[in-house]
Amino acid sequence: MSKRLSRLLVGGAVAVAATLGATALASADGSPADNSAAPPAVEDFVHPGPAPYPNVKLLRGDGHILLSDCAVDDQISVLSFDLPNSSGNKICFRATSSTGYLAVEVPNVYRIRTDDYSVNAKLTSEGVSQSVDIAKGTAVPVGIGSGSGTGKPTTLLELRITG
Repeated sequence: MSKRLSRLLVGGAVAVAATLGATALASADGSPADNSAAPPAVEDFVHPGPAPYPNVKLLRGDGHILLSDCAVDDQISVLSFDLPNSSGNKICFRATSSTGYLAVEVPNVYRIRTDDYSVNAKLTSEGVSQSVDIAKGTAVPVGIGSGSGTGKPTTLLELRITG
């Protein structure tokens, strides 16, 4: 009789497990969860934070040119008449790689200086675009700071590390 009881118990357990498994499968409808509120998994290159000055815009970049404290060496300094601050009318960036990109809007730029990297800067003045190469360890006057007597207010649009 104990064999018969064992078989009944095992058979009952198998029936219960099969019923529970079928119920679980029937309740799974196979449709994906709603992830519309989740952030995208694709990099959009939008700059993650605000600029420290209301008239400066940090737009997008690849993460290799970052806003920096001007007291730090080995960086890129952008001097502008629209940045009156304790750092001497400048905003500073540091590079974390030998290549990098940052789209910005810094108005009334008159000089760009770089320490350890060569930089290409894209600027615009009165609707005319220009590209300026700045060798590492040098500074280049632009716009009003060019000293040519014809310098116009110039807006920095892009910084790109070139080497």
